[in-house]
Amino acid sequence: MGAKDVIFIDGDVSGQISELARYIGELSGASDIEGFVAGITGSESAEAAAEAVLQASLGGTLARAPEAQMEAAYSQLFAIVASSGGDASLSGAAAAVADDVAAHAESGVAALRVLNSLYELVDGATQARVFEAMVATASRTDHVALVAPAAARLTALMGAWGSGAGRAVLALRRALDAAQLSAEAFASEVALLGSGDCDDATAAEVAASAVVRLANVPALVDVDALAGLPRVQELSRRGALGDAGRVLDALVASDYAQWTRFAADNAAQLTALGVDAGRAAHKMRLLTVASVAADSLGHAVPFADVASAIDVPAEDVEMWVIDAIRAGLIQGKMNQIARTLLPTRSTYRTFGSEHWTLLASRLDQWKTSLDSLRPVVNNAKLVAQQNALQMAGQSRVTIKE
Repeated sequence: MGAKDVIFIDGDVSGQISELARYIGELSGASDIEGFVAGITGSESAEAAAEAVLQASLGGTLARAPEAQMEAAYSQLFAIVASSGGDASLSGAAAAVADDVAAHAESGVAALRVLNSLYELVDGATQARVFEAMVATASRTDHVALVAPAAARLTALMGAWGSGAGRAVLALRRALDAAQLSAEAFASEVALLGSGDCDDATAAEVAASAVVRLANVPALVDVDALAGLPRVQELSRRGALGDAGRVLDALVASDYAQWTRFAADNAAQLTALGVDAGRAAHKMRLLTVASVAADSLGHAVPFADVASAIDVPAEDVEMWVIDAIRAGLIQGKMNQIARTLLPTRSTYRTFGSEHWTLLASRLDQWKTSLDSLRPVVNNAKLVAQQNALQMAGQSRVTIKE
C-alpha cells in the first residue's frame, strides 16, 4: 500500500505547507515569520515547496517540538511529502527524518511514536533504516524496553527488510546488551545467525557471545535454538568459535557430571569467555534432569536416580524437578510417597541417532503391546455380537436397498 493510500490531510497541499512552515518558523525563533513562510511557499512547484519545508524541519527543529504537538506536526510533514511526491519522495525523506529525530528528539516516547508512524509508511530497506533510528532513540532516551519486544519477531522482520537488515539487528543487539536485556539480546543473535546477513568475522563474534549467554542466563534453556543453526555448526566445524565452540559442544552433549569435569579442566578458558561457573552449573543440572526424564518417558524414575545424576541430596530433587517444569523443560507428575517422577514430556537438547533408536524401540514395544491386545478385543467383540443375537431371539432382519 502506497503512502497516498494511507495518509489523508484536510485542505490542499499548499495550505498544509504554509501552516507547517509557520509552525517551524515559530519553533526555530525566526525573526520574520511571514518572510520565513514566504521563502518556503514561494517555491516554483509543490514538490519544491515540500522539499523546502522538509529541509526546514531538520537540524533538530521539529524534533524538539513539545511532546503534545510533535506527533501531529510530523504526521503533517509526512502527508505533505507523500502527497507532493508519492512513495519515492517519502522513502527518500525517511532516512533524513529518522536520523534527525534519533539525534535530537528530547521526548523518547513521542519520538518513538513518530518513528513508528514513519515505519508503517515505508517498506523494505527503508524500514530497516527507520528501525535503526528507533533503536538509537530508545538507547539515547533510556527507553530500550519499548523496542525490546521486536527481538522475538526479528526473523520475520528481516525477511521484509532485505538489505540493511543485518545492520539494524546489530544495532538492536548493542542496545539490548547495554540495557542488560540478555534474553532479548540472545534472540537477536539467533535471528542474525539464522539469516546469514553478516560476514564470518561478525558471525563468529555473535555466535561466541550467544554461547556465553546460553550458559549464563537462567531463562535460556533451548540449546538447539543456537546449536541447530547451520551457520553456527559450520563455524564450529572450522574452529572459528574457539573455546566458545567447545563450551557449546559441552552444553549440547554433556550431563552434569561431564560438565563438572569439563569446567574444572577449562576453568581459565571459561573465565576468559565470561561464563559464570555457578550459573552454568545450575543450567546443566536442569538440562540433566530433562535428559533423565527424556530417557524414561512414561516410566517412573526414582528420586534417587535424579539425585545421583545431578549430584544433590535426594530431599532436594523435588525442588529441581519443579524448576525444570517451570523452565518448560519437562512435564510430569511426582509421587511424594513413592519418591518417583513420572515424566510425560521432555525437551531434548538435540535429537540424534541414539534418540531415534530409542524411539524405534519404544514404537516396537507399543506395537507388541497392541498386538497382544488384539485377541482380547476380538473376543470382546464376538461376545458382544453373541449377546446381541441372544437378546434379539437370534433372529436376523435384512433390509434391502
